[in-house]
Amino acid sequence: MIKKFLLADDDPDDADFFREALDEIDDSISCIWAKSGADLVRKIQSNKLEQPEIIFLDINMPEMDGWETLMFLKNSPMLQNVPVVMYSTSSARKDTQKALELGALCFYEKPTNYVLLKEFLALVTTASLLNKEVLLEWMKSNKAHKLFV
Repeated sequence: MIKKFLLADDDPDDADFFREALDEIDDSISCIWAKSGADLVRKIQSNKLEQPEIIFLDINMPEMDGWETLMFLKNSPMLQNVPVVMYSTSSARKDTQKALELGALCFYEKPTNYVLLKEFLALVTTASLLNKEVLLEWMKSNKAHKLFV
């Protein structure tokens, strides 16, 4: 079970929504929140952060956006193999393509419905080996979600 999340999102309400859903799934899941890409980099470079098992990145953040942060992560020997989910309100095809080209596992459009978010996070936490095949299979039976792999 995936229990160590790292979320970079400049919207505190979205971050609370995300962490609350994880807590309802399993209260032993940890989720470190960074309020921007630059904040995430500072937390990583402080060496006080445990290695995350998965990282969720918003695109539009101050200081360092999600794209810059994704490139930093994929060029970091320590974190380059950690799966990254781009997590944004955008549904632009160019954003979904860019995410995959830069090495993200997938692009998940932020749901406005708490139940949808919780369903997706439950899938992520229970995936023993999170991969595109698992996500593709899940998408086939969950049409309400906007997930791009």
